[in-house]
Amino acid sequence: MEPVLVYNRRDVFTKSNLNKLRREGYIPAVAYGDDIKSLPGYVSKKEFEKLYHQKGLAGKIKISIDGKERTALIKDVQTHYTKGNIIHVDFQILSENKPIYVEVPIIFENTEILKSRGLVLQRQMDTVEIEGLPKDIPEHLVIDLMSYEKPTAIKLRDIKLPEGIKITEDLDEVVAVIDVSEITEEAETEEKKEETSSNG
Repeated sequence: MEPVLVYNRRDVFTKSNLNKLRREGYIPAVAYGDDIKSLPGYVSKKEFEKLYHQKGLAGKIKISIDGKERTALIKDVQTHYTKGNIIHVDFQILSENKPIYVEVPIIFENTEILKSRGLVLQRQMDTVEIEGLPKDIPEHLVIDLMSYEKPTAIKLRDIKLPEGIKITEDLDEVVAVIDVSEITEEAETEEKKEETSSNG
């Protein structure tokens, strides 16, 4: 069963109150969506960090507002500029029947197979914007490298998309380049040198 993060309303807006919340193990937050313009609140630091570690930025989670369970995106996370700890979070409340635009990570699978083929992966993009209904939005998009056996450019149009999802960016944008590894090139150069010397 998916965990539900409890979202508590916040009615006091002084700096001292924000510091008090943080000392007590909470993170100040704001939630907004079609039916919620802007609702200040706070969430458990421990519970949020656990979810954030699993889902990441733009991850979909369940939150409870006034006892009602809602689906939300982790829209923005602010950290302390020196300490690095999370000091504020923005949640976007989702409407199940309205498409949303989200940046999701691009994951490469079977990268180790390229090495055995004398190839190397040069990544050009780490994330891409997609559009779809909240229920269809994946946590990431996958590119399986198993079928790539020679140097080539992988474009956005080459990504297999889940049903109901489309990429909003230029489909001819290059996601990654598969090239011959330097080790392979060096080995081939040495081989040619040896051939030349033996022929001479």
